[in-house]
Amino acid sequence: MRGAGVWVGLVALALAGCSDAEAPTGGGTVRVGVARRDVTPSAATAPPDGSVYLGGYGFGPERPSTGVLAPIFVRAIVISGAGGTVAFAENETQGAFAAYKQGPYGHADVARTVEEATGGAIPRTSVIVGSDHSHAGPDTTGVWGGLPDSYLAFLRDQTVGAILDAYAARRDAELRIGSVDATDLIRSQFDTPPNDAVDGELRVLAAFEPGADDGAPFGVLINYAAHATVMGSGNTLISGDWPAVVADAIERRYGLDAAVVMVADVGRTQPRDGEVPGDTDVEKLEGYAARVEERVVAALGRLRPSAGGTVGAAQLFLREPYANPLFPLSVLGSQIARNDQPPWLDAETVGTVVSAARVGELLFVGIPGEGYPAIQQTLETHVAAGEHFVFGLANDQLGYLIAPESGYPQVLAAAPGNDNAIFNVSPRIGDHVACTALAASRAVGLEVADPPAICAPYASEDTALPF
Repeated sequence: MRGAGVWVGLVALALAGCSDAEAPTGGGTVRVGVARRDVTPSAATAPPDGSVYLGGYGFGPERPSTGVLAPIFVRAIVISGAGGTVAFAENETQGAFAAYKQGPYGHADVARTVEEATGGAIPRTSVIVGSDHSHAGPDTTGVWGGLPDSYLAFLRDQTVGAILDAYAARRDAELRIGSVDATDLIRSQFDTPPNDAVDGELRVLAAFEPGADDGAPFGVLINYAAHATVMGSGNTLISGDWPAVVADAIERRYGLDAAVVMVADVGRTQPRDGEVPGDTDVEKLEGYAARVEERVVAALGRLRPSAGGTVGAAQLFLREPYANPLFPLSVLGSQIARNDQPPWLDAETVGTVVSAARVGELLFVGIPGEGYPAIQQTLETHVAAGEHFVFGLANDQLGYLIAPESGYPQVLAAAPGNDNAIFNVSPRIGDHVACTALAASRAVGLEVADPPAICAPYASEDTALPF
């Protein structure tokens, strides 16, 4: 990164007074900050020569952007407590990689820069960065035409900036959690077991001034499992889809600097946008987002205190042999911008990361793709936590994380009309991710019950980070 050392040094000086050793002073158990930064492609960051493609439908460079429906952002929330600091961020793109072929533009580079800029106060293993998977967002994968390096560098720098802004904005806080059933707003792409189940819980985390009995929160995190696909394949205008519209609406409603929407286990889970009135994609987007916003407000209206202020994080490495029967690795690998060198790819073994963080009784897990609901359900069954937040497409993008493996034949039979088996590393990767997430949950100090039988093949694997 050109000038990175100077830039990081200047940021570190600016943050010199923001010590994690500083205890909350107003009766809160943690310190929380939120922030957002604009990541809309512009002439400066992505020259307007047809170089910005939208990702998510079809295969190849079929949808060059023709303009911007609404600005897109990266939003961040940083939480400090006893034991350390964690940072969560979400950008409104199709889905970014841990590392890129072109240069230091990946989520791992973001995390390393945050660690350097904060003098280690936010370790790289405590940074979870996801994408909202908007199919109206810039194609950060290369599968659908990709983006110029200038934009990838801009997205990296804005993501780092949003996290550092949130870190600098921390103040004493009390955390409260809430949830509502929003199953009626989503559907599975399959209608028979085990692939018919969905994760219908919409989860919220809200930060309040210490001792505030009423009034509005100053920071909100929203976690929900609906694909960001309300804007259909005919759309060529940039948008963050429903997560961006909901975030904007909650920010306006409560006067927030940022409402961070991080998508959950979105694998094979689609929004029921066909039931929303409207003749155009834009009208359906507004209508569907309004329904999700209504559930967010309902969840914020039934909050309960979150116990404890212990903060910790762990990041584990996962190695999965490539076993996609539909596409040789050489074909799929040639289309994507993901780094093809060790540890990210070693011969035909794909390497990636799974993250876990805790804040008191709460569990936050980052999974590297579009996780199936079975991953969330495994965590809920085996990890003792006050709430289980799962962030999809977090710190990497490996396509669909199909789980359980027993459901893979049904998914494979649906190809090519259904793309879940096409964009997939192996039949068992979803189970592998779930088992690694259980290990990461144990590593952050939460009580984990005996793992399920599917985890036996991974009991002795080396999960230490190789970088």
